[in-house]
Amino acid sequence: MSTTKDLKRYRQTIEEAIIGLGRDDVGVGEVQEAQNGMLSVELSRGTHSTVEEIPVDALRDRGQMNQAIVKAIRGLSKEVSQDALDKAT
Repeated sequence: MSTTKDLKRYRQTIEEAIIGLGRDDVGVGEVQEAQNGMLSVELSRGTHSTVEEIPVDALRDRGQMNQAIVKAIRGLSKEVSQDALDKAT
């Protein structure tokens, strides 16, 4: 079971990785321990938000971490893009 300190460290690691990917438009909210070695991570962009799961093990390797984060923010990015298209028409 992760401690509060662990969860804060995971959140910081995820924030740094998102910024490293050039996606400083995506915010990281609450990070909680889910089940089976997964983290439940709240991601937001503008008025849109989602909760995605990221494996704790993926945070130990930069390549795996980047893949997990790109996968996690993909749905949010699509939602924001679709919303922008809907408003434009």
